[in-house]
Amino acid sequence: MNTLTNQIFTDHIVWHTYARQTGLFYVPKPLISRTANELTEEQLSSIAMEAVKDKLKDLALLIRDEFTATSFLDMTEDWARISDFSYKREITDEGRINRFIIQHDLGKNYGFLLKEMYRFALENLLQRKTEFEMTDNTLVVTVEIDT
Repeated sequence: MNTLTNQIFTDHIVWHTYARQTGLFYVPKPLISRTANELTEEQLSSIAMEAVKDKLKDLALLIRDEFTATSFLDMTEDWARISDFSYKREITDEGRINRFIIQHDLGKNYGFLLKEMYRFALENLLQRKTEFEMTDNTLVVTVEIDT
């Protein structure tokens, strides 16, 4: 009981308090998947760039007090857990390499949208070398982080 209560309080303090302030809200997964499937990769890439630039950076600053590769990946872990996605984060090479696996089960286009968000945040804004692997329902992000 204490563990569940602690998790509820932590989720609220770490995520829900700030998510609303940056314009995030809950949408049914089938709606997101179907909408993403109606868009081209060019449209998805444009949406990803705007979302990261206009919202996710603000959210990272509110939640983590900084916008670094590590804080962005920590925030991603919070988001995946709260969204009830299956995920795994592996940290190797003395903390220098982070590998994040997200099983979203929302289709190829949603995976592309996520990839573009990570690419824009990590490569363009944070200047980190990244690699991506995708299936229709899983995204793997590997990023080098200075230690």
